[in-house]
Amino acid sequence: MSRRLIALLLLSFAALTACGRVAATQPAAAGYRIFLEEGYNGGSQRITVRDSASGALERQLPLGTPAPDWSRYYTVTPVATSARLTAIDPSSGRTLAQATVPTGYWLPSLGIQGPTVGLSPNGQWLALTDNGSALTGKLVSSFLVGPSSLSGAFKTVHVNGDFSFDALSDTGQSLYLIQKMGDPNHYQVRLLDVASGTLVEQPVVDKRDAAEPMNGIRGDSVADPTAQYVFTVYARQGGPFIHALPLDQAYAWCIDLPAKSPSDLEEQVHWSLALNQSGSLLYAVNSSSGQISEISTASLPSVGRNAQLALNPGRSLLAGIVTNADAKGAQIGGAAISADGRTLFALGGTGIVAIDTATLKVRLRILVGESVDSIRLSTDGQWLYAAGAAASKVWQINASTGVVSGEIAGTTNPWAILWAAPK
Repeated sequence: MSRRLIALLLLSFAALTACGRVAATQPAAAGYRIFLEEGYNGGSQRITVRDSASGALERQLPLGTPAPDWSRYYTVTPVATSARLTAIDPSSGRTLAQATVPTGYWLPSLGIQGPTVGLSPNGQWLALTDNGSALTGKLVSSFLVGPSSLSGAFKTVHVNGDFSFDALSDTGQSLYLIQKMGDPNHYQVRLLDVASGTLVEQPVVDKRDAAEPMNGIRGDSVADPTAQYVFTVYARQGGPFIHALPLDQAYAWCIDLPAKSPSDLEEQVHWSLALNQSGSLLYAVNSSSGQISEISTASLPSVGRNAQLALNPGRSLLAGIVTNADAKGAQIGGAAISADGRTLFALGGTGIVAIDTATLKVRLRILVGESVDSIRLSTDGQWLYAAGAAASKVWQINASTGVVSGEIAGTTNPWAILWAAPK
């Protein structure tokens, strides 16, 4: 294909998308505090706290685990022959509580980018792990479980084998672990009773098919506000699925998601999850394929509705010229649902789409043509914030109208919005 034709196609694409791109140069509205991950992938990431109006860096946080409402932020720091577990107020940086834990224990990582984990959905219990260590010649995985207030003792439990953290119940007594089975994508979910320190004999399996082996690459995950379930999407050969784990139970549901190509793992890692405030409806949306599923949590494991969205108009004009240019991998903040549950915001091939949850059709397109990596609604539901690492931009969008009202200055390659709240 000639350079001239390519240039004409690029100009045509720009003309088609320009109507949806909004150049907002004015500062974002004041009165909000934004928590971001900035920097390039591969070691230079940092978690920053910025003022919405000025973009001023209020503080930089070490890698840690936020409470569900970001009222606390937990870190572990080695100190001589032990380690210090600290709970801070991430808004002010003030230390709220501290405890001493044995050296070698850390806040759990799910093996994906973003903050560490370890808290129960209600934020009242916390687990730490030593990430597996060789004791007496064999691999032993060890965990500490205790109150997140750091006012009480942590219980130590040891498990023979290669185990990692998956979830912790709101009672603090059911610790769910991923047991690796040799193949890195083949695993079992195991339930450990914290009080007795023992594993339940049978693995946690799909309630419909206990014989089906568990395998896949972990993606986005959400916990429902009533703490009944933790939902996690997995990519696998054969098609993606959601692992719905009811806490304090020894079984799970596996919910199959649609796939244009069941063997295309690159497509599957673009699934994002969003749960409405009541926890009654779960939405899964794929920013690569444009597929969306609505799942009633009262009717598991059935999928209520599936739909196909046109996420990126005009993309076919460049087919064969640019390949894999928009592959971003698993997203942090790939979808968000409005407080009234009527609008689902999701990443598109470019920009953002606002989806009417009543019809599962695109109602509005925002920032068309812009590279957007992450979105997050402010806790009061007024603003939708969007981050784009390629342009080093964070946009502030009116959640009711979809109008881009301003930008947050001073960011460097912001690729994830972790939290946004009024000061």
